[in-house]
Amino acid sequence: MVITFAVTLVVGIMLHLKSHGLLIQPRDVLKIVHWIFGYAMTVLLIIHWSQFRNMLNALKNRFRWFYADTWLLIVLFIATLLTGTVKLLSPVKIPHLGLWHYWMGLAMGVAAIIHLVRGLPSWNRMRKSGRK
Repeated sequence: MVITFAVTLVVGIMLHLKSHGLLIQPRDVLKIVHWIFGYAMTVLLIIHWSQFRNMLNALKNRFRWFYADTWLLIVLFIATLLTGTVKLLSPVKIPHLGLWHYWMGLAMGVAAIIHLVRGLPSWNRMRKSGRK
């Protein structure tokens, strides 16, 4: 999931650079890569959520910041997914939708990095204690 997230984020930033006058080619290929990795990340995220949702609910009182960041990440992910899907499927260009998608994607990226930094040590401790 981390790889699909990183590729989607980096390619999304590369696509956004067009609005700053920097056109990276082949743009159509970058768009396809962004879509494929974005939707692959969606599938992996659903699997991840189904595996860890019970644990997250059990830990919500003990790890409030992690719980809050996870829910913020979920909301931002859904908003980014919806704006990207509407942008992809809309037959007409909707003003500023791409910019909304970009900013929500960046905010989601920050929340995902925080989620990863806070979650990996706990997951690692849990994994090690399970081996004993």
